[in-house]
Parts: sequence; structure tokens; C-alpha cells
Amino acid sequence: MSILKIATYSLNVRWFTVVVATIMIASISQLYGYEKVVPYLFMISLAIFLSVMVFEIVRIVLFYKEILHELLNPGKTFNFFTIAVAVNLTGVCFSRVFHMHTTACIFWYVAISLWLGISLSSFSILFLHRKLEDRKIEDVFHGGWFFATVGTQSTAFLGLVVAEHAVRHVLFIQLFSFALWSIGASLYLIFMALIFLRLIFYHFGNDAELSPYWINAGAATFTTLTGATLYLHIHTMSSPLIETLPFLKGLSMFFWSAGLWWMPFLVVMAIRKQVYNEDGLTFTVGYWEIAFVIGLHAISTQQFSRLFEGQYLMIMSKCFSITCVIVWVFSFLFTIVHLVRSSIWVPVNDLTINSVVPYSFKLHGRLFRVKEIVNEWLDQTIQGVLKKRYCITTSDNLTCWISYDMQAKKWYFDQVRD
Repeated sequence: MSILKIATYSLNVRWFTVVVATIMIASISQLYGYEKVVPYLFMISLAIFLSVMVFEIVRIVLFYKEILHELLNPGKTFNFFTIAVAVNLTGVCFSRVFHMHTTACIFWYVAISLWLGISLSSFSILFLHRKLEDRKIEDVFHGGWFFATVGTQSTAFLGLVVAEHAVRHVLFIQLFSFALWSIGASLYLIFMALIFLRLIFYHFGNDAELSPYWINAGAATFTTLTGATLYLHIHTMSSPLIETLPFLKGLSMFFWSAGLWWMPFLVVMAIRKQVYNEDGLTFTVGYWEIAFVIGLHAISTQQFSRLFEGQYLMIMSKCFSITCVIVWVFSFLFTIVHLVRSSIWVPVNDLTINSVVPYSFKLHGRLFRVKEIVNEWLDQTIQGVLKKRYCITTSDNLTCWISYDMQAKKWYFDQVRD
């Protein structure tokens, strides 16, 4: 099994958040006058974007069944909006860093096509696809659904950037961006009601992944950024939409406050997870999502301050900027360490490509490395759960039985013998 194939299987569309998190660092650097490093940061983000895109294309070709399963899974289908977010913010950088406005316009057309395709497919599947009888809201609904809002708002935002240099159809672009902004805001309000229902009335385990819930705050913040940019653009251009300015200003304040309100709760949830988590600090691509959200807060607060001319808002923007840089550096170093230690889940052979075994695992705080797969078989529990079971030996000559729940996609240690 080639390393390329292993890495391709291990990838998912959420890795596009590495691109947008790096673009946030570039935007913050440009905001505070560090112009020399901005092109290099953007080139890094572009290289990551192209790399992840190539891996995703190869993944679609080699593992199309896995991609189809993710698309049909209501808990994962909205993750595909991260592709549109990466395309949109890359287009913004082409316009504002390299002044390649035509290229930015092309990226906008591509982003609109992606947004339409992903929106139609994901919501159609969500509405019309056969529902499983045992599907529960606590299993499928989480903060990752807000990627739909972020993808919508980023498409509207790039449209406004394109409109800044357009010589024709400016009013149409404004109307289209206003419509997208309204759709994104509506999705946010709908999903937020469901999030409160999920968190208040259903169990939230200590092992639940927290990073998607940071997108709650990110979606509100991106709505603020797009609304404030739309306000300034309409005000500057003296557009026929000028009567909507009070509406835009008020709702921008609403969404900025909502995004800010989420931050302390997310920190409390993160502390709770670490306190009760026996595995310690484990790697996840979610750290990049957190860096992206904090960077969004820095940029949107700076843009929002132009509506009210509040100096205190600039101080908040600087605090968010410093925090974003710290989280980005941490995520970068953690990712490098993760890759160097080969903590990638590796397919055993072509027959078990859909059920993978890790190179290493932790048990009671001790690290074990897999030396050999002795045996493997499929098994079905009394509850009807299909599991792939493995008998393995470790580098310490321990014999272990581990199993993989093919529905929940989780690993379990069944037995360890000296």
C-alpha cells in the first residue's frame, strides 16, 4: 500500500480549514502593516490549497464509495462547504494581495458553482433521502452544520470584493451578495435554534468533538464581516440599496454580539473536555478550525469598528489577532509532530481498505506500536452492530484484540494479553 494512497484515504474535506486559517494569518499581517510576509503566507496557503485539492480529487477516484457515504451522512455532508470557503478566501487574497482582480472574479464564478452544487446536493439529501429509524439528533447534528452558513457568507463576501473593481453590473452583484448574506443569516438562525435544542435537551459526552462547535461563533462572525462590508460598499457607492443601511447595521451588531457571546462557553467546554479526557491532548484538524474562527473575529471586529468608529473595538481586534497567531503556530507545530510520528490511520491491505488499523495506539497512558496483523474477521453484535475485529501483536510482543465499529467509525480495545 503506497504512502500516497494511505495519506489520501486519511484525508477529509475539513483539511481545507488549514488553508483558510493561514489566509486569516495573512489578512491579519496585512491589517497591521506586515506587508512583506503577506505574499509568502498567501503562497503557503495556496500551496496547501492545491495539495489538499489534488488529494481530494485522487480520493474521489480511489475511494468514491467513502465520498458518497460522507455526502449521504447528515453529520458530514455540510463539511463539503469548506471547499467553497477555501475557494472564496483564496479569491479574496488574489484581489487584495496581488491585485489580480480578473482571477478573483474567476474564483467567484467557481465558488458560486460550488455553492450551488453543494447546497442543492446536501439539502436535497437531508430533506429527501431515506431516514434511518435509529437516527437521532444528538448523533447527526453538531456545529459543523454551520459550515453551510460560512460557505454562503464567504461567497457573498468575495462578490463584494469583486464589485469593488467591477465596471459593470455592480448593482446586480450587490443584490446577489445581499441575497446570499440573507440566506446565510437565515441558516444561522435556524441552526442556532437546533443547537440550543441539542445542547439543552440531549446528552453531550466528554468525548464529543468540540471544534465543530467553534464554527457556531465563526458563522456569526462571518455574517458580521459580510454585513459590515456590504454596508460600507452600499454607503460608498450611493447604491439604490441605501435604504437598507440601518437594517444592515443593526443586524451586523446582532451577529457580532452573538459570535462574541459564544466564545467563553466554548472555552469552558474545552476545559471540561480536557479535565475529563483520559487520552490527554490528541491531534485533530479541529485546531485549525479554531484558529480560523479566532482570525475571523479579529478581521470582522476591525471591519465592524468602521461602522461605529469605536476605538475599543480595535483593541479587541488586536487581542483576537494575537490569539489567532498563537493558535495557528500551535496547530502548525502539532500537525508537524503528528505527521512525523506517523499517527496516520493506515489501511492493512486492499481487502480491508474500508477498515483501517493505526500504526500505534494508547492504552492506560502507554504507547503500543502494531507489529503484525495476526488475523481479521467481520462480526455482528447482538444489537446488530457490524464490527471488524483484529488480532494483532505489538512491538512489545503483546497480543491484542481490537475492533472497529463500522457504523460509528470508532475503535475499541477488547482484550490485551501478555
